[in-house]
Amino acid sequence: MTEIKTIGLLGVGDMGAAVGRTLAEGGLRVISDLAGRSAESRARAEKAGIEDVGSLDGVITAADVLMSIMPPAFAESAAVDAAAAMTRTGKQPLYMDLNAISPITMAAIEKAVVGAGAKVMDGGIIGRSPDLATPRVYLSGPDAEAVAPLLGRPDMKVIALGPDIGQASTLKMLFASLTKGSWAMMAAVGMAAERYKLLPALLNELEGNNQHAFTGMQNWVGFLAADAHRFGPEMDEIAATLASAGITPKFHEGAAWVYDVLKDTPLATETRATWDRSRPVQESLKVYLDTLDKRG
Repeated sequence: MTEIKTIGLLGVGDMGAAVGRTLAEGGLRVISDLAGRSAESRARAEKAGIEDVGSLDGVITAADVLMSIMPPAFAESAAVDAAAAMTRTGKQPLYMDLNAISPITMAAIEKAVVGAGAKVMDGGIIGRSPDLATPRVYLSGPDAEAVAPLLGRPDMKVIALGPDIGQASTLKMLFASLTKGSWAMMAAVGMAAERYKLLPALLNELEGNNQHAFTGMQNWVGFLAADAHRFGPEMDEIAATLASAGITPKFHEGAAWVYDVLKDTPLATETRATWDRSRPVQESLKVYLDTLDKRG
């Protein structure tokens, strides 16, 4: 592939819309199917310069590259739907999966898309969205070296890892296992400390002797409920990744359990834009424990 003119975006959440925006500002046409999407999603897409073509078939027909950016629980079904649309339309754009999924799930996606006659690109986004920082987009697959320079932007680095499908997804899994996995541990330890009436003492000890953990407790634990619906399935994907390497999945199965609790709390109605940054961590932990206790 030597030229990309049109990106078909599957997923217009915060990350998807931000990636779409930076590609559109860089001169590419970015399109999506917004039929049935919420008013919030439509407004987000419009603000990002993403064009609604009204149907998945329309996206498939017009796109040079299909770019899937969505919660990991939906990644495989989205690929199956795209493959069916390719069969219907007779068009086979490059399918680029940039979701937080295991190499096992990526292999299933590859099978579905290749079965429809299209090429596949494995990918993983590490870092915050281009609206907030400069993320790294890792690509792996036979065309990774050719495609990476076509998509790189000043606010989004695109890095080719090599020709093997699964490498980019695995790197994303390994990175997230440490970040989001650690945040889940902080939430679990924080809940236990609050239960034992030791949270102030723990925070005081961390502030003096483990500033990294103290900052994480203060800055992240109260926010986690807002993204727990995404982070939980991501922990399942990480657990599968480690298990396939012969490493225990139990750390991240536990992290998935934590996020499963958090997604059911009242704080899960918050978003990255609306969560109350002034709320003390102890208040968040009390809400988490209340939900846990109601589960029985």
